[in-house]
Amino acid sequence: MALGTICALAAPALPAHAASAATFPDFTTPPEQIARAVLADEPGTVAVGIWRQDHEQSALLRRASEDGPAMVQSAAAGAEPLFEIGSISKLFTGLLLAQAVEHGELGLDDSLGTLLGGAYRLAPETAAITLRQLATHGACLPREAPGFPGYTEPNPFAAIDRQRLYAAVAGLRLAHAPPCAGAYSNFGMGLLGQLLADHYGKPWATLVRERITGPLGMHDTMQVLGARQERLVPGRFHLEPAPPWDFDALAGAGALRSSTTDLLAFARALSAGSAGPLGPAATRMLTPLGRYRAGEIGYAVMMRGTGAHRTYFHDGLTAGYRALLVFAPDTGEAAALLAANTHAEPSRLLTGVLARRYPPAATARGTPSDAELAAVSGSYRVDRDTLEIFAAQDGRLYRRLSGGGFRPLEPAGTDTFIDAPVGAEFVFRRQDGRVAGVDLYQGGGSYSASRTEAAAPAAVVIEPARAADYDGRYAGKRLLRTELKLDVRQSGGQLGVRLGNFWRQPVFPLPGRPDRFVFEDRRAQLQFTRDAGGKVDGAVLYDRGVISVRRLP
Repeated sequence: MALGTICALAAPALPAHAASAATFPDFTTPPEQIARAVLADEPGTVAVGIWRQDHEQSALLRRASEDGPAMVQSAAAGAEPLFEIGSISKLFTGLLLAQAVEHGELGLDDSLGTLLGGAYRLAPETAAITLRQLATHGACLPREAPGFPGYTEPNPFAAIDRQRLYAAVAGLRLAHAPPCAGAYSNFGMGLLGQLLADHYGKPWATLVRERITGPLGMHDTMQVLGARQERLVPGRFHLEPAPPWDFDALAGAGALRSSTTDLLAFARALSAGSAGPLGPAATRMLTPLGRYRAGEIGYAVMMRGTGAHRTYFHDGLTAGYRALLVFAPDTGEAAALLAANTHAEPSRLLTGVLARRYPPAATARGTPSDAELAAVSGSYRVDRDTLEIFAAQDGRLYRRLSGGGFRPLEPAGTDTFIDAPVGAEFVFRRQDGRVAGVDLYQGGGSYSASRTEAAAPAAVVIEPARAADYDGRYAGKRLLRTELKLDVRQSGGQLGVRLGNFWRQPVFPLPGRPDRFVFEDRRAQLQFTRDAGGKVDGAVLYDRGVISVRRLP
């Protein structure tokens, strides 16, 4: 299995660019509907638990094959299935740190130089890294530890033991002295977990059991399952089986397995604050420590909103699993979602929860002129790796974020547009009469982007009726290689193409080239072919070669 193209243990992100125009589930949606929305047409298992109005609702959805029926059963039928929760484990590392700070045993501004003493010779920038910066992804560290074998390996995190971890720390030469703007780092959070283990002289998993899961009665949450191993749902990477991951010194970044019931108990204990079973450390953990992307971050926990109306969350991704935990203390609501397929979409639930809790301030009204649409169309840079792209087509403005497909926007006033289903509002900024940037307000968070010189694409979507012509599956032989499979789906005129076993990617029409589409990297193109009757019967993929595929019945 090749995982090199994904960001395992992925950074939490709000997918405002989701291609589907359908509504998004939230706390009020029945768990079975949430599971269906998240699993979509994938095989695998999804468990959903919702805590609302002082009681739990749950559902378990299973689909044995890509084309098979989705079978729903009560999650209470027998022992609960267990899943890898990936980066939700970081919340447990954050809570351990919050407990240590609350008890006066460690300080947020304790540095690596102080904590590691003279045991390792550290570069000055590395020695200055603090626990606060590790907990908030502000330590200027790379995403993965130096020496990390990469996601093409079947069990990559097992390769980093304590000796290799600290050797990587000692060998660091940072490009910038901390703090840095939030840059997600499994390396940093795993390092924090090992520092806590060293401070207390106990393995990270033992600290989690003694200080969190044991007192809360979370008996299905652990790093090593032992006798519970048979309850771990087999993971998938789309259609392929994906083996579980093991962790050594980086356990604090993503080692835990759990159930929806246990995760809801964890969310409720944190939501209860100082009066709850975790005491003042719970309140401390949920206190903002700094900015992170469009929102804020506490002790490893992401948050949106302000004051008492904050929403807290983290997601997780391993080789064969996806997970989400989101909770709102002010309303007493929480959701835990666990999926045994990396192609499931828990982010749909997070999008819906935040859109419902923080709807756009503006409402749709008016009709923009062609001149107004032309003025805001273009490319806007969010950061080094991310662009916001706005393009006008047929009297309407469309928007996408790097990596995603186009979604239609509604006008809401001068230089203001909204995407109500995802709770997003876009306000364009002018300088000397020309649009120079855009401010995004979405889901209780915000960020700004500056206009670049790149022009908007001439075409973004096609008529849904025409787009439906391409829906279907295609297959063809590659020279001296296995069969290539394409799965093409459209939503709202935006085509999404899955090549083989990888994630679906958006493709965009090429003006003046009927049935021709281009991928985001502009390197690969897809030309659909038609039979004598004008029906789409195949496609040709141009990507470092030419591969023809036929449409399957």
